[in-house]
Amino acid sequence: MSTGLCILAFLLLRAQRSALQSTSIQPSKAEVDTLFRFMPEGYVGLDAQARILEVNENYLMMTGYTRKQLVGRFFKEIIVLHEGEDFGQHLKQIEDEHSQLFETTHRCKDGNLLYLEVSITAVQAHPLAYMCFYRDISKRLKAESALQHSTDLLRYVIEHTQSSVAIHDRNLRYLYVSQKYLDEYHIPDGKAIIGKHHYEVIPDLPEKWRQVHRRALAGEVVRADDDAYERSDGHTEYTRWECRPWYEESGEVGGIIIYTEMITKQKEIEVELRKAHDYLAALISHANAPILVWDASFVITHANKALADLLDLSTDQVIGKQLGTLFSFVPEDDVKEIFQQLEVSKELSNKEMEIPSAHGPGRTVLWNAAAVKGSDASGWFAIIAQGQDITDRKKIERANRQQLDELKRWFALMTQREDRILDLKGEVNELLTELHRPARYESVKEDTV
Repeated sequence: MSTGLCILAFLLLRAQRSALQSTSIQPSKAEVDTLFRFMPEGYVGLDAQARILEVNENYLMMTGYTRKQLVGRFFKEIIVLHEGEDFGQHLKQIEDEHSQLFETTHRCKDGNLLYLEVSITAVQAHPLAYMCFYRDISKRLKAESALQHSTDLLRYVIEHTQSSVAIHDRNLRYLYVSQKYLDEYHIPDGKAIIGKHHYEVIPDLPEKWRQVHRRALAGEVVRADDDAYERSDGHTEYTRWECRPWYEESGEVGGIIIYTEMITKQKEIEVELRKAHDYLAALISHANAPILVWDASFVITHANKALADLLDLSTDQVIGKQLGTLFSFVPEDDVKEIFQQLEVSKELSNKEMEIPSAHGPGRTVLWNAAAVKGSDASGWFAIIAQGQDITDRKKIERANRQQLDELKRWFALMTQREDRILDLKGEVNELLTELHRPARYESVKEDTV
């Protein structure tokens, strides 16, 4: 309590002691009134029946009463008792203990509640029996309530965040933890771990993590994007994490915050995708048929040796080049037709193309292509094309076509020859008929008839 209150208590006790000793040393009424007037606390004096004997200006200002409205009233008429609380029994307890400090609630004149901290001292200065000194703690309780709300809000936000978060004090005891953290580390009860040491909850953390905690407690921010650690059951987990210190109001490190993202499933998917990628890359690389892939900007991203050989180039000379640069020999009309078909149907079927060669005859290639769709269903991010060298087949087709044409020509000639022979036979038969001689070629005669 204030210095003035201490002086007042001293003077009153001195007066009490002097009265018992029948001496004349006692504080003057003016001294007591001055102390009452200037002390920052509210004061109420009670008699043995807890009726109000005296009250200072500060208490009247706190509650809105006048002195006339309070003096003579029973004190319990303005205090707010908790359910089951016995005011008389409480005063008896104060009398036995001589004094008590506690929090209480009074009802103001306007009906509002006033939250106070009170120090009550039992005295033997008839008719004064109890001295009550009050301090308004409404602002403090409001601040504490706001702080508690902020704490509860912080806990709510952390618990329900989609990230894995744990906050520890400087002794690595859990203060806050998110549900995501509990799920990822298979911890069934979040409330049960609050206050427990981090290594008690997760005992199989490797030494490198303990070093990270020590570094963070020393003020360092430590992080990793792809960290693996092996659990005691032999299972390997992968995490992306950050460990950073948090600070007290004094500027000292108060503890650490650990942000963790369990990426084990992503890593497993990445491994599977890498295997699939390597498998497909091997298939493309070792395929006998020419294969190439270009992206949306028409830059060739993949090509195999068969394609490079077809173009009389090395693989390095193909990958990274613009599609139009390598296939500049294709007629412009064919290029428009090809890309129009790809744009409309996202695929190309059985498109023949002549590939010239600087080292000999060109090759004929039959191309098929398809667009690889991205996350946007209406777009594509790559096109893969596969060719089939049909040069030999085309030669055979041309040879067969030449043979067929030759046969047709010979057939026509033979057909014409047979017709001429028949005509000649017919003419011979006609001459013999004119000479009244029998026909020589009966078959022709029958055909004529």
